[in-house]
Amino acid sequence: MSAPKILLVVSDIHCGSEVGLMPPDSKTKSKNTLGFGKNIHQKWLWDKWLQMQEEFHAYRKKDPFVLLLNGDLTEGIHHHSVESLSQSIEDHANMAIEALTPLADKAEQIFVTLGTECHTGMIEHMIADKLEARSGAARGTWLFKIGGCLVNATHHIGTATRAYTEAGQLSGVMANARLQSARAGHQPAQIYLRGHRHTGGWFSDGCSMIGVTGAWQFLTRFGKKVVPDSVPRPSVLILDWRNTKSGHLPAIKELVYAPEQEEIDIIS
Repeated sequence: MSAPKILLVVSDIHCGSEVGLMPPDSKTKSKNTLGFGKNIHQKWLWDKWLQMQEEFHAYRKKDPFVLLLNGDLTEGIHHHSVESLSQSIEDHANMAIEALTPLADKAEQIFVTLGTECHTGMIEHMIADKLEARSGAARGTWLFKIGGCLVNATHHIGTATRAYTEAGQLSGVMANARLQSARAGHQPAQIYLRGHRHTGGWFSDGCSMIGVTGAWQFLTRFGKKVVPDSVPRPSVLILDWRNTKSGHLPAIKELVYAPEQEEIDIIS
């Protein structure tokens, strides 16, 4: 089989949050079953998660792909949050493994990136091991080549509270990363992949590109404080080199899902 020429990027599924991704009827280590109940947010996220997989497989057809899980796969136990579904991060990890297994089983290779400490601790090593990811463990930063391009993947990037400055932030982060590599005598990457800020998007200057994936989580109470106007739009990035010369930038396809607007109250 030829080398994979498709890279699927997923991040920030935050399994274990009551407003994050969760498989239906998840089992806890105490043998309890957690269901959606009337949680419309989790029901919607799971429906879109299944839809995303159908759309991705229809797009790739039967061509091999690489899966990058770019951090914050669990919500974790942090900051005295009252929005955790379980006080066991192992429960959160098992939810993530169940959600990700259908994709992982079809991937040629899997890379797992360490996320934010308060959300994941080091549990992503367990997830990487269970999913049989590259090296059997997670890393803070991955450097790998696909389609003849060097990819730099790490979880963190600064957050943007103003929608109209997002593109400038992406451009600045990419330019800084390339400069830092050059100063150290390292080969700069052509592709930079990030998560963390929960807002998806990508930017290219024609020579290199940076992409960020949207979170599979609705606003937490903390989110409503710092970015109260944000409308979560979960997304994945597909980087496709099938019709591109080796070493050239790939075709980019985003799968983005926007929730319906909340009900408008009419005052009579």
